[in-house]
Amino acid sequence: MNLHRVLLSVVGAALVSTAVVAQPLQGFDPAVDVPAALPVTSFYETSPKLAGAKPGDLLKSEPVAAPAGARAWRVMYASRTWNDQPVAATGLIIVPIDKAPGPRPVLVWAHGTTGGARGCAPSLAPNPARAFLERGRADGYPIDIGTPYLEDLLARGYVVAAPDYQGLGGPGVHQYLVGDTAARGSLDAARAARQVRGAKAGADVVMLGWSQGGQAALAAGEIASAYAPDLRLRAIATLAPSATIMSPVVNQLFRSNTPHVYEIIRGYASAYGLSTDLLSPRGRDLVEVAGQGCILEVFKEIGRSKEPGVIADVTDDPAWTAALERNQSGLRVSAAPVLVVHGSADAIVPFGSTELYQARACAVGTKLQIDRIEGGDHRSVIPTGRAGILRWLEMRLRGEPLARSCPSAG
Repeated sequence: MNLHRVLLSVVGAALVSTAVVAQPLQGFDPAVDVPAALPVTSFYETSPKLAGAKPGDLLKSEPVAAPAGARAWRVMYASRTWNDQPVAATGLIIVPIDKAPGPRPVLVWAHGTTGGARGCAPSLAPNPARAFLERGRADGYPIDIGTPYLEDLLARGYVVAAPDYQGLGGPGVHQYLVGDTAARGSLDAARAARQVRGAKAGADVVMLGWSQGGQAALAAGEIASAYAPDLRLRAIATLAPSATIMSPVVNQLFRSNTPHVYEIIRGYASAYGLSTDLLSPRGRDLVEVAGQGCILEVFKEIGRSKEPGVIADVTDDPAWTAALERNQSGLRVSAAPVLVVHGSADAIVPFGSTELYQARACAVGTKLQIDRIEGGDHRSVIPTGRAGILRWLEMRLRGEPLARSCPSAG
């Protein structure tokens, strides 16, 4: 791999993204009113059982509507942040009702960016145990909800665990793109699934993550052996993962005035106790919005003013630099083989970021396959990648080795 070429591609894609931030975010129509964050019900208040609970302990559950041939529950379970602070995490467990000859494999669906407010949890939707539905469609949800390929997964006998992530649904400031916090919550969701009566969830786990959730899935592979030795993580499939946060153009990206920047600042300031002196008064207002609404609401608020929100280089602060660097995917070997499906035309997470991840991951010995989708964007890779991802996961569960590992991207 030509790293000089990769760096140039990342820089070019980032500068293009910076130049077009005034254009509509995919899945967002600025002429349409943005729905409010979903209402948080009493179910999402922390259970007193959290005190003394082990990671993955099921704290409470309630049934929700499920697809034909399945049962589903909202769940609250115990988890830990990156620095071992106990948290009550929430999500969904969806189970086929047909009889299984033995323990079922668990697929953890790690969702993409929804926002930073508690009401941005996908499990809060009135009908959350459903096939993937993009935000802003006929149902009027402010966030993406549901699980891609759900019918296929249930037909193949998977128990599906869909975590909301710490701070979404449950209390606390959401630690957006803090990989180890999301990874722990994802692995603990698989543990919680094993405690759902009648689920027959086994120890074999595979992960499917998109965008923010792609970073969570990659981090899960890197911590699974130490954090969750009771699970057998067999495979990690990702779609356009946010694998390279500390890019060569991180300062330009922080000044690009995209909603994700304010989610990062809010989450990292809380997770690591970082300074927010890089923000202008306008930027501080946007961070507040990031904690009150979902991602489309932040985008709409950004459009009300051209005033810059970030007024200093993030790399001028060593603590910020260290925090961003520690959340680079690929610095630790993955316990399970990794598939990355990424579109060449992705303007949200440029494909060059995956090439930089590839260099890091292959250097430490991760077994990795990259499928580049020519012309694919950040969202189109979900339907495009369906058949290949389902087949790839089945092959890993059967114990088949990767046909190729750490190839040149392409």
